[in-house]
Amino acid sequence: MIRVRRRKVERPGPPGGGLVRLDGTGVGEAFGRRQPVQFGHALADHPLLTLGGIAELADALPRDSIIYDTADQALLVPDGGPPRGALDRPGDVIRNLDENRSWLTLLNIEQHPAYARLMNDCLDEVEPYLAASGGDMRKRAGFVFVSSPSSTTPAHFDIEHSFIMQMHGQKRLTFGRFETVEAERHEVVRYWDGSHGRIEALPPELASFELTRGVGAYIPPITPHWVRNGDAVSISVTLTFLTPDTDREAAVQAFNARLRRLRLSPRWPGTSPLVDRAKVTAVRGHALLRRVSPGRWGGKGAAS
Repeated sequence: MIRVRRRKVERPGPPGGGLVRLDGTGVGEAFGRRQPVQFGHALADHPLLTLGGIAELADALPRDSIIYDTADQALLVPDGGPPRGALDRPGDVIRNLDENRSWLTLLNIEQHPAYARLMNDCLDEVEPYLAASGGDMRKRAGFVFVSSPSSTTPAHFDIEHSFIMQMHGQKRLTFGRFETVEAERHEVVRYWDGSHGRIEALPPELASFELTRGVGAYIPPITPHWVRNGDAVSISVTLTFLTPDTDREAAVQAFNARLRRLRLSPRWPGTSPLVDRAKVTAVRGHALLRRVSPGRWGGKGAAS
């Protein structure tokens, strides 16, 4: 696997134009409040993001970097995630998505040098908008989602900050909200115990966006969302990252998941800063987060 080092952004403030067009969208404010928001982008004609380009990428990536499932899904599929590595030639499935009723997720596209450069170019443009809210990007990752017409993506959430951008086709992206702290904590525990973020009950709707060619949306961490595609093949790209606070929380949650497997009852993150620091040190010292986290290193159990 190619490891991509995060490049320092030297711009003094938010850029104008570019690949990700955030001017006037309020992304910085939405990021600070962890609220969904729409924006525009200029990636729809990028040669790496055509159906043919993505099909070639799918065949070039390791087989276990490809998630494949049927397009006909229920909104609630709470138990586990779809299979990985099931296709010998995923590119052939992608080229015929208008016929084969499928959706595929290409995980960690930054394994390919050209896609790593594209991912970093986009996130370098986004990062200055997040600086006012402490937006230090860590553990950047990229994913491509391709799906047949009228596909459904089950309700789920991710632990990362995500920017989804639509290249082709149309989808309705609907956000929900957990009604209680207890409901949210229940699902977070399930995530770290292997649910891939797929939730057990559909929450009340918070907002709904129509994503068309050249339109994207910011998806905050631990925000339930689900997707219904339009009547054309859909291509979208999601770029994700952690910030210092979400990175620390992920480390604590990874440690807590290990304790639960030992039949212990760990403290919730934030209950004791001293205990949290000890857990973070232990996780980073033993690379536990890389092995346990279903998000960056093997999750994306639904095609956003």
